[in-house]
Amino acid sequence: MEHYDIVILGASGFTGKYVVREALRFLNTPSSQSPLKTLAIAGRNSSKLAETLKWASQSQTPPPISIITADVSDPSSLKELCSKTKLVLNCVGPFRLYGEPVVRACVEAGCDYLDICGEPEFMERMEAEYHEKAVESGALVISACGYDSIPAEIGLIFNSRQWVEPAVPNRVEAYLSMESEKKIVGNFGTFESAVLGVGNVDKLQKLRKSRPRRARPVNNLRYPQSNEDLLILSAFWD
Repeated sequence: MEHYDIVILGASGFTGKYVVREALRFLNTPSSQSPLKTLAIAGRNSSKLAETLKWASQSQTPPPISIITADVSDPSSLKELCSKTKLVLNCVGPFRLYGEPVVRACVEAGCDYLDICGEPEFMERMEAEYHEKAVESGALVISACGYDSIPAEIGLIFNSRQWVEPAVPNRVEAYLSMESEKKIVGNFGTFESAVLGVGNVDKLQKLRKSRPRRARPVNNLRYPQSNEDLLILSAFWD
């Protein structure tokens, strides 16, 4: 059975196709410069996945990337998917509705999990539910590797480098400005995630109250000091 470095799940979706496009860039980079050697894409509809490959590669004869049929409502397909890869990069949202089966499958298989989620309640609930199980199986479960979080992480790292020790910031406020010729910027999936987040804010508050409070770090913070240190794992914001 073929085994892949990464499988992109939900590859034919709005965000997934852009993830595929970027992944192909790394796949086509000389091996000395990129650790990515093998790649597959997955989703419910193989025809749409094939069209995604054409779009992402900008060619009518796309590269020979494997296509895997998998559905978040079908646990057996997710189990098989996880057996074929080191890491699942999940682009199927809203994660509140569709994310947990993928997390569960990865944790049970000991397969690493990465997603582009920006939904705090989902991320914190997955941490509460699956942390111990992930430790046992050796699976890494990492959320918030998308647009909602990476600019904020990089901004915080840049800000932290402007301070002279022993001074460190203990609070950073970030602002985002978006410009477009259209009246609405974004896609339906992002809008749906935002609406569900606001509509279920009470569940997030209840979850946080049910868990032990973590002390805020003070002056012993260690921020990345070089580009080699910039390994963004996750962003869980209070």
